[in-house]
Amino acid sequence: MKKLTRLICISAFLALCVGVFSFLRLFAEVGESQPYPDWETCAVVAADGTERPFDPLAGQPELAEGEVIRLSLVLPEERPMGYWLIFEVTGTELSLRLDGVELYRSSSPSLPGTANLSQVQLTLPEGGGESLVMELRPMEMMGLFPPLLRLTDDPTNTRETTSYGNYYALPAGAAALALVLLWSLFLLGVSDGRPQWKLLLLVLAAAVMTAHPIAMGLGAYFLPEPWLSALSWPGMAVLSTLAIAAYLVLHRDRAFWKALGLAVLVSLGTLLVCTLASWLRDGPLIRFLAGLPAQLQMGIYHDLLTWLNRWLVLICILLSVWDVVRSIVRTRSRALALELKNNLVMENYRAIETKLRDSAALRHEFSHRLAALDALYQEGDMERLGRSLAEWRSQAARSARPRFTRHTAVNAILQEASARAEAAGIRFEADVSIPETLPIPHEELCSLLMNLLDNALEGAARVPDRAARYLRLRLSVRGGFLAVCCENAYPGTLRVDEKGRLLTTKEDPQAHGFGISQMTAVAERYHSILDISYTDTVFTVQTALKLPEDGQAES
Repeated sequence: MKKLTRLICISAFLALCVGVFSFLRLFAEVGESQPYPDWETCAVVAADGTERPFDPLAGQPELAEGEVIRLSLVLPEERPMGYWLIFEVTGTELSLRLDGVELYRSSSPSLPGTANLSQVQLTLPEGGGESLVMELRPMEMMGLFPPLLRLTDDPTNTRETTSYGNYYALPAGAAALALVLLWSLFLLGVSDGRPQWKLLLLVLAAAVMTAHPIAMGLGAYFLPEPWLSALSWPGMAVLSTLAIAAYLVLHRDRAFWKALGLAVLVSLGTLLVCTLASWLRDGPLIRFLAGLPAQLQMGIYHDLLTWLNRWLVLICILLSVWDVVRSIVRTRSRALALELKNNLVMENYRAIETKLRDSAALRHEFSHRLAALDALYQEGDMERLGRSLAEWRSQAARSARPRFTRHTAVNAILQEASARAEAAGIRFEADVSIPETLPIPHEELCSLLMNLLDNALEGAARVPDRAARYLRLRLSVRGGFLAVCCENAYPGTLRVDEKGRLLTTKEDPQAHGFGISQMTAVAERYHSILDISYTDTVFTVQTALKLPEDGQAES
């Protein structure tokens, strides 16, 4: 179940990445918003209406008196409202008809000292498939012949300009975000007293990826010349690649390389799927990959290095975050283990202190009883002497602490729990069948049993009827497993949160049962689960820990 959850989380993360990338990519593409339709028929029309076709690629034809040039085409189908027809022309008499209805007429000789072109913008009605006819009589040699038509819903080229800006701004923003995150991770390590100097290499790579591409594309508009020259240096991409390579070389953690290998496989699979989808739709990715070998042969490696660096920085960021989180978890685990050991030390200290006080009291009582027995002996009262000795032996038998097992740590925990149960009026039963040593570290075994018995004693102590209070523990080793079953009485009421998880019965009403989470962690470490069940009066916790064959817990 845990592996499935991880797989679902990884898939959800990749799905989000693909979704975000696909959405932002829309803002960096021009699309097909400005098609250039070709003239379908080109003819010179005489005054009597006769036509002679000509090749527009041969240039502007010469016209006799009364002749005009007629150009025609059929507009594309399904044109929405808001489309514009744009063309550049000057130095000519011109008329434009749409399905026979005059759309435009002008006579515009070129002005001396000006460019021989002027732009005409006409709004087209909603529709499609109409016949567009242009008739013109040049007054001089035209600068552009035939007039080049353009259909667009963006006459000022705002989309193209914005997409060009986004093409550089969006990757630069992502790289800047990566730069801030990496710098934060480095400072987090510094504040914790364990700086990860390797992260500075990734910081350098992210800084180059932030500044270099946007300086190359748009820096001429905004940067001073010295900055522009430095940030546009072609070796910047190579510098970023070398920084990432050095970061990878300095990593010697096997877990890191395993995660990197998994990331490479996932990335290759994702690239394969995207390439297939791009091939089916003739998308830009397949065109980029198809032209990549030719670019490399010509020594053009900038695009490849840019995308490779972006991918490597993204993967290294994810792995660095994972490494930091894993380090935090390890630190917390060590702190919990140390806290547990300190608790055991303090409990042992209190137990020794109690034993010393009891021993002092016993020695004091022993001296008094010995004096009393000596007096009886001196008097020759053997009957009273025998009764005193029998009473002394009975008291000694009652005060002796039971021995549950030869396992020292487990026996100490059970003796302490037995004493607490007796003080709380709880009937304590322990059926223990384990060897003198177990291949489980004492701190983990003690964490499981101490939390288990603490919860059980706390639940049994809350039962109003003292006669109904009991705790029954069974420990045994069978078939390579340590079977643990703890059953106790409880008052029948439990506190759970909105997800059904048990809450502690201690003073904090929002706190979760931390002992249960610790026991669950130990059970999972030894390939088991913590099974919790309860009725109206009985609460049961059981598990079966798989004992390692080599004496060490598996990671």
